[in-house]
Amino acid sequence: MVSALLERDAERAALTAALDEARAEGRAVLVVGESGIGKTRLVRTVLEDAAVPVLWGACDPLTTPRPLGPLRDIARQAGGALAAAIGGGSREELLGALLATLDAPPSVLVVEDVHWIDEATLDILALVGRRLAGQRGALVVTGWPEALGPRADVRRVLAAFPRDVLRVIEPAPLSEGAVCALAAARDRDGAEVYASTGGNPFFVTEALAAAPGEAVPTTVGAAVAARHAALPGCARDVLDLVSIVPGPTALSLLDAVADSAVDGIDTCLQAEVLVLRGEGAVAFRHELACQANARALGVLRRRELEAQVLAAMEAAGDAEPARLVHHAQGASDAAAIRRHAPAAARAAAAVAGHRHALEHWEAALDAGCGPEALEGVATESYLCGHAERAVEARRALLDGAEQAGDPLALGAALRQLSRALWWAGHSDEAVVAADRAIAVLGALPPGRELAAALSGRSQLAMLAEDADVAVALGERAAALARDHDDEETLVHALTNVGTARLLDGPEAERGRTLLLDAHARAAAVGGLDDHAGRAAVNLATATFDAHRDDPRVGPQIEDALTFCRARELDGYTRYLHGVRAGVRLSRGDLAGAQADVDAAAAFGERLNGVAAWPDVIARGRLLALRGDGAGARRTLDAVWERAVRTTELQRLVPAGTARAELAWLQDDRDGVVAAVADIYPDACARGHRWHVGEVARWLHRAGALDALPANVPAPYALALAGDHAGAAATWKALGYELEAAYALCDDGGTPALLDALAIFDRIGAAAPAQRARRRLRAQGVRRIPRGPRAAARADPAGLTARQREVLDLIGQGATNAEIAERLVISAKTVDHHVSAVLAKLGVANRREAALLHGGRGAQDGERLPMSGDPAPA
Repeated sequence: MVSALLERDAERAALTAALDEARAEGRAVLVVGESGIGKTRLVRTVLEDAAVPVLWGACDPLTTPRPLGPLRDIARQAGGALAAAIGGGSREELLGALLATLDAPPSVLVVEDVHWIDEATLDILALVGRRLAGQRGALVVTGWPEALGPRADVRRVLAAFPRDVLRVIEPAPLSEGAVCALAAARDRDGAEVYASTGGNPFFVTEALAAAPGEAVPTTVGAAVAARHAALPGCARDVLDLVSIVPGPTALSLLDAVADSAVDGIDTCLQAEVLVLRGEGAVAFRHELACQANARALGVLRRRELEAQVLAAMEAAGDAEPARLVHHAQGASDAAAIRRHAPAAARAAAAVAGHRHALEHWEAALDAGCGPEALEGVATESYLCGHAERAVEARRALLDGAEQAGDPLALGAALRQLSRALWWAGHSDEAVVAADRAIAVLGALPPGRELAAALSGRSQLAMLAEDADVAVALGERAAALARDHDDEETLVHALTNVGTARLLDGPEAERGRTLLLDAHARAAAVGGLDDHAGRAAVNLATATFDAHRDDPRVGPQIEDALTFCRARELDGYTRYLHGVRAGVRLSRGDLAGAQADVDAAAAFGERLNGVAAWPDVIARGRLLALRGDGAGARRTLDAVWERAVRTTELQRLVPAGTARAELAWLQDDRDGVVAAVADIYPDACARGHRWHVGEVARWLHRAGALDALPANVPAPYALALAGDHAGAAATWKALGYELEAAYALCDDGGTPALLDALAIFDRIGAAAPAQRARRRLRAQGVRRIPRGPRAAARADPAGLTARQREVLDLIGQGATNAEIAERLVISAKTVDHHVSAVLAKLGVANRREAALLHGGRGAQDGERLPMSGDPAPA
């Protein structure tokens, strides 16, 4: 048996010190390492000696995680306010109860196996972590490093913990000397054991536990099988049951299912294959052994065991729905899935676990639940941004309503289909469905469904920038909603009217007030996350569209992102990343825009339709600015074809002007005109000042603007009047550096072109820089700045080869002194390189640089063991 803390003095001291510090100020401790390295044993051993209250929670490898699973474990132990809050309180009440539990007296909350965490728990941990500095107590989290890379959401939350409260502990494998010493006590070849186990304590234990003279197992499966084979049948029956139950298995459950359970449990405990968890449960000594045992089960044997566990849990009557669904799926019991999946879906949705709710509804639908499950799939698909799946489900529900012949249900189905169609990018079909809904419901006495249908049609008018129709229909819907005490339709209508007014200059502040009111109303009512998110998104995006010079644009986008991410509103989240990428491009922050594009792309093909368009346009622009004209054209032409089908200026203008930008970079005057000429009359007719100014600017550059438009924003008015220096200065004052550089190019004079070139080189815009150099050479300028080296131009972030080396070492956790030693350069030179890397990446510190790089960055000697794709900023 490997000593519990062999070669763990440093890790034990670090954890003990953090717990001591937590008596005065909160601490978060991340214990991270591969399976079998001894994370849990380290934590449990240290906490056994700590004179503080300890509450344990664990994330389980369920098919679909139970919402707030580890926090429910903790609440059962804590009782009181925390149990009440998790039983039915708001998110704020739950957070307050957790912080109070941590603080008085200073306590320790342990969350094991964060790689399996559900999104609702992760959101709460993010809030707890950011507040630890202001109170006492410790949060201890364990996890696998290989699982934190793909889980960008986990990595982002852990990286956001305040640097001064976070402590990271990485238990290392046992040394060869330690393994040889352990092997010698068993008369085994230590070198052979070390070679086959790599010093992993669990593997070492299993290898040394094998029968004397037996070949050293080379895999954990072989090691586990060898050890379990020597146990009697009653013990193996217990192990089989425990291996298919995620998390600790209650003794009462084993007693209800297994014959000779007591004898089997005792044998497993004596053999140290199982360990006690509290007073009423057992678990494998290590998760690897549990997984290995489960994998060894035959299909029919596993299905039989799952059915037995399910029956026992149902008889007990106290299991969480997600656990029941997990075992029902394992048993292939469709009737049980129908019984439990709807409750599991509703429980997940109640804590904003929309992705998990969708999984449960899909399982229910596959098991034959019918219209209820189809409605759940439609609703949760929409909330998760699965636009086409939502349309598919809504069409099926519409077919059912038409067959039933119920006009009220038919009108409701048409209205809901209309919204899903728009979200999927089918605007024309959405209008047809919305008008038909109003016609069907208008023949009935006025009620809630008519109010909702009117509001849905108001929304489509607002999206088409038909402000008068949007306001008229929206106000009619709001009045009808008030008459019927329908808060959901009221906030939907207020959002439509508020957005329409915000897009209309004279009514902008009134519109802003209505949107803030709609958001506050929806956020205060359970089940209206979508409406609250839409109000926040519309406030941010409409402000940028119609009031680009408003300093509130940036903060509003950040606020909306925070809200939508916390509630798993993936469609809105992806959309906002795309919008922010566009803002960052205009500001000359290409690295930040790339981070947003990558964050949006991480949602994958499951998010399509309108949600994906802003980031696809930004991706095309990035390709164009960096010189990949062919890639940019493919990307932008594809999104343009979809934008045309919507007939909405908010889709046509960004897509069209991005194509005009690409043509301009390639000195293709006809291409510029072709990209935006058809948009311009509609933009002028609808009176959108910023859209008119933006499209007119490109036509003017191509020499194809017949008359100057009136009432366009200042930087466009100045440029169209020939005052390019004034336009550049105005753009720069607003923080839009790329736009300022383009205005300097419009000036055309040598000094202006040189100023533009300096901006292009600094932000990494290779294509416009090359265009500026061509023009300077044509003017006979001999001394043209060389610009970034070829290696830097090829680098996505514009880093030189040396800067990339520095970033790689930052990602590995190296300090400046260590970087200087590795690269054989002075510490002062390293300082300069680090500063340049941070500036080019658009990040504030080494931690953010390491995360963007995907490494394990260090700051002041601290190491953060996380890797993978860039996390959302």
